[in-house]
Amino acid sequence: MATIREYLVEMFNKVLAKTITREEGTMLLNDLVKRDKVTTLKEIASLIRTPPPGVFPKTILHTVVLANNKVFNDLLIASLDHRDESVTILAAEGLAKLRTDDAKEVLKGHIDSDIYHVRKASAAALVMGFGKEGVEILKKHVLTHPEPFYRLTSVMAIIGAGAMGKQALLEILATGDVPAIESVAEGLADAPVDFDEEEIPTLIEAMVAAADNEKFEAVERLLGVLGSLGSKAARYEQYLSVFLESPSPAVREAATTAVRRIRYS
Repeated sequence: MATIREYLVEMFNKVLAKTITREEGTMLLNDLVKRDKVTTLKEIASLIRTPPPGVFPKTILHTVVLANNKVFNDLLIASLDHRDESVTILAAEGLAKLRTDDAKEVLKGHIDSDIYHVRKASAAALVMGFGKEGVEILKKHVLTHPEPFYRLTSVMAIIGAGAMGKQALLEILATGDVPAIESVAEGLADAPVDFDEEEIPTLIEAMVAAADNEKFEAVERLLGVLGSLGSKAARYEQYLSVFLESPSPAVREAATTAVRRIRYS
């Protein structure tokens, strides 16, 4: 009689060969867990660490995630720190789909990971699985973490959260917290957001706070954001024109460009 490991290896090979679907593979996984939970989990973990020839860790974990079974919770957690980014993403998405308090706390802990792809996947999964609550966790992270690289990872996940993400960005800017403003400005430079006219004063106030603290790179980036809004920012051109006299050449140039874009949009 075949061992559980042999059943698993045969099944994953069939999934790769497309002689069975991943969904059929999940049925076998759930059946094996019912028969022998401890051995099945141990063997899957072993196969993810050292997959057999021709089988990839992400294939194994993808099948596990499709099972959507809380019994695989610890397996997903262990896979979050995998060196392969695709495995980490699958593990994070699997935890997001479970939507348990345990999964939320694990993902929250991993946005402080030293490994970029781990915190990136964990931040995205918090939004995916926990919506507004996940965005609030990321917002707090941006406002409290001392390191800019970690804050930026959370900012980018917030930007990807649509309307509730935009609201969170405005709330961060409205605090006047300069390090957080710097991170939001950096994120917006890479992934622009279409702000509404009534939201522009918050952007300007944040820009002034950055200028008062001589954070000229953040000012330059926020001028770029405001300029991209074109005619929506026309009422506020005078506030941008102030920066034409900035001691920073880069800020003066950004202000010139922003004013021009607003006038001729």
